[in-house]
Amino acid sequence: MFAYNACNMANWHPTMPGASTVTIIFIASIFLPEVGTLVGASSGCSMSLPGCPDKCGDISIPYPFGIGADCAAANLSRYFNLICDDTINPPRPMVGDPGGEDEIIDISLEHGEMRVFSPVSYICFESNTTFSWSTVGYDLQLTPFLPSPSRNRFTVIGCDTLGLISGYKDTTGKYRAGCYSYCEGANNTSEGAPCAGMGCCEAAIPNNLTSLEVVFEMDQSKVWHFNPCFYAMVAEVGWYNFSRQDLVSRLGFIDQRAKKGTRIVADWAIRNGSCPETGKNKPKDYACISTNSYCMAANNGPGYLCRCSGGYEGNPYLLNGCEGQVSTLIQLVYIPPLLSKTLRRVFLSN
Repeated sequence: MFAYNACNMANWHPTMPGASTVTIIFIASIFLPEVGTLVGASSGCSMSLPGCPDKCGDISIPYPFGIGADCAAANLSRYFNLICDDTINPPRPMVGDPGGEDEIIDISLEHGEMRVFSPVSYICFESNTTFSWSTVGYDLQLTPFLPSPSRNRFTVIGCDTLGLISGYKDTTGKYRAGCYSYCEGANNTSEGAPCAGMGCCEAAIPNNLTSLEVVFEMDQSKVWHFNPCFYAMVAEVGWYNFSRQDLVSRLGFIDQRAKKGTRIVADWAIRNGSCPETGKNKPKDYACISTNSYCMAANNGPGYLCRCSGGYEGNPYLLNGCEGQVSTLIQLVYIPPLLSKTLRRVFLSN
């Protein structure tokens, strides 16, 4: 018994050694998802609304996201409406308010995640008391996005540096955390060392962080002559690895390693609703509209996500977007030459 993809069998002609005339019968059995799967065939499901672009450049854009309001679930959130920036090559999707858009790296329906580039905050000293700075902040209360606490860390780079992240958790509770990084000189640090406080440090961020801002608690520096700039950012776990070069030049880390910014993972969900209770009517704006789909509560903040049921794949946010995975099992049965002549007569007489 052999398992093959049936669509690749058209020009396949098996023979048995030592047999001048051989008949091999192909018995093809289609297994529905509920029965079992041996060879999975991709359904080639459309992930965007009919007539809408499914990519910007080489980045896939699955609904409820879309390029333009008519192609996105803008009734659920205007931030599902993306811009495809074709002034750069290749074109790149952008998300956010005009003038404050972030470049999208990828979007995951399955995990409810979006990765974007986010600017790095910094403070640079020209003397021990003269400095310039730029810090980043986000107000996410009206968006479908929240920074992922499991996939990101607050990271600070520098010697004798205290970096803080300040904001609101659950829209009401004031939140502030940070870490302190110390080193007596760049040569006292280790290339590629974990960010445990020597040259760089990390701190966890909480669930449901609806607004955040990076703060440097310093207005003077004793190490500016060898470490002129200090950096702070929320970054994807594993994205940053420490390098001494990040300490020694003015804005060197940004210019050499983070021109587009740092990578950050945002959890997204349908925020203006929840999964309907069993036996109750679904709300008019319920997003899980495909058959063979179900609703699950968001794991970061309020709201819900949609999933295709087991044995189905595709986009649960589209009508009939979850399609069955058709699988084919092919059995090869050897028929001796004498019996094959009898079978031929039967087939020809019919």
